[in-house]
Amino acid sequence: MAEKQVIFHSRLREYRMPVGPVPDTQEVSCKLLLSRRLGIAKAEIAVLCDATGNTMYYPLRWTGLEGRYDRYEGAIPAQPVGLYWYHFKLEGIEGVLYAGKSGREAVLTQNPDSWQLSVYSSTYETPAWIKGGTYYHVFVDRFFRSGETPKREDIHWHETWGEQPDYLPDAKGEILNCDFFGGNLKGVAAKLRYLSSLGVTCIYLSPVFKAYSNHKYDTGDYMQIDEMFGTEQDFRDLCEKAKKNGMRVILDGVFNHTGSDSIYFNKKGTYDSLGAYQSKESLYYDWYRFVEYPDDYQSWWGIHTLPQVEENNPEFQEFITGKDGVVRKWLRAGASGWRLDVVDELPDAFVEKIKAAAIAEKQDALIIGEVWEDASNKIAYDSRRHYFEGKQLDSVMNYPLRDGLLRFIVHKDAAYLAETVETLCENYPPQTLACLMNALGTHDTPRTMTMLAGVELPPDRIGQAGFVLSDAQYAKSEALLKLASLLQMFLPGVPCIYYGDEAGLQGCKDPFNRGCYPWGQENPRLLAWYRKLGKLRAKLAVLKEGAYRTVLAEDGCFVFERSDKNGRLLVGVNLSDKPVTLPLDRYYENLLTGRPKKEFTLKPGAGGLYFNKASQQPLGGLYL
Repeated sequence: MAEKQVIFHSRLREYRMPVGPVPDTQEVSCKLLLSRRLGIAKAEIAVLCDATGNTMYYPLRWTGLEGRYDRYEGAIPAQPVGLYWYHFKLEGIEGVLYAGKSGREAVLTQNPDSWQLSVYSSTYETPAWIKGGTYYHVFVDRFFRSGETPKREDIHWHETWGEQPDYLPDAKGEILNCDFFGGNLKGVAAKLRYLSSLGVTCIYLSPVFKAYSNHKYDTGDYMQIDEMFGTEQDFRDLCEKAKKNGMRVILDGVFNHTGSDSIYFNKKGTYDSLGAYQSKESLYYDWYRFVEYPDDYQSWWGIHTLPQVEENNPEFQEFITGKDGVVRKWLRAGASGWRLDVVDELPDAFVEKIKAAAIAEKQDALIIGEVWEDASNKIAYDSRRHYFEGKQLDSVMNYPLRDGLLRFIVHKDAAYLAETVETLCENYPPQTLACLMNALGTHDTPRTMTMLAGVELPPDRIGQAGFVLSDAQYAKSEALLKLASLLQMFLPGVPCIYYGDEAGLQGCKDPFNRGCYPWGQENPRLLAWYRKLGKLRAKLAVLKEGAYRTVLAEDGCFVFERSDKNGRLLVGVNLSDKPVTLPLDRYYENLLTGRPKKEFTLKPGAGGLYFNKASQQPLGGLYL
């Protein structure tokens, strides 16, 4: 094997200290090893400021020899809050060369790819109460109904809990999402003991405000709980009862669009108000983006029932973020935070106002954003976003991790999963990482059980409605879901259980992923497994902010470590056809069996969870 000309690892403390994002008061030291054959006379760190486009150069000095390499060391001084990119500029006997990023390696090239450096405010904090906890995502209409539910005349009411949701378009070719099963806030409150048995500490509710549809993403009135879900007092009672059971409640904030059938737009004339659709004299006219009044207006993804809001409108922003606005009203009513729907479609200044309003009402309010990509360097509508610099989000929904987990569990790609987790650790501030919403399934994705079968799903709604896993496919998915959830529960961030996944619910994409929770027909094996993992999570303080290290990621086997002053946790899944054994430096407790072990052993198709509370010092490697 040819000798490497350059050695630098952005994720190892030996070469970069500290690794990962840094506060704006922190310099970053770098060590670079260069082959002596290059005859380097001058070396610099080239740092590009994403905001200004300016490149700054900082010297690297020769500090000695390491084997056949010259060692160069230097530092990037503390930088203002923002996003930066860095590589190395070298001058030697071959002229000017650059050392840049190539996967996990550093390579010499004339066109270098750069490493990312995220700089956040030194005052940036995220709520401590969510760290080490567990989210539970409730789609309210389909979770549980308690008591009588008012029935509107313009809906389809399902008398039988658990039958197939409506999925065919109406006579006009429209899908109205107006069928209801009666799940409500009292129903959520009635199941708090159940949620507690899973180790849940935070209930994430799908939208609960007055709206036409069953999903409520077409808000009709931000100031009212939908009557089919209950009353404001029902919401207050839920938050209070949840608090007594060690849980908090966060709400879904849909501030990019409203419903066309709303007090603000009022296209159907349902509300006793002068809506923007009815008159340009409406108080709400300037909230919307009309192309040709009144029927041609901008809407979310072209869905005419979801007219898009002009989020920069001062009156709209005040309505959402003012002292008596939407954000603060519902925090006062008992909520502990907000999940912001399609946050990448909201202007930065608006997101900052939402965050400011939330912490003005509750200092420890949690603000989570819906972002499907790496949110640390997200570009939306030609603008770089600034979610994690200290003024906007606490964290995001972790769709990259979902992709990595599914790719590993279904296709045995351990290297991809390791790269996904390490990239998140390298790009997200540690306080952000600790709050990530790590979901395997959501209301926008097919059910996890269905995905894990690894089969091609029917392309049309009729085929999807009738799609059910065979007994063999179900058994395979059940086994794989246990392994996927084992990783999900102990990787950096906070696991999020999408209601019913723990019970074995199947289903293709919307609306089949929004079926009713199968009370009394749960998969008892899965349910027992989730409860076991929940109890283990509650006992492991290392999960709150413990460092991460990839131990093994090859040949269908993925093993990682979490560590801090509370101890060291080893977690792994072996999807290969051979057993995997790793020696341990001392006895660990096998948390799945309760026995002490001095070897970490994974049988084919098995997972492992080992802990040593006396192991307080990291072994080295990627600790972020």
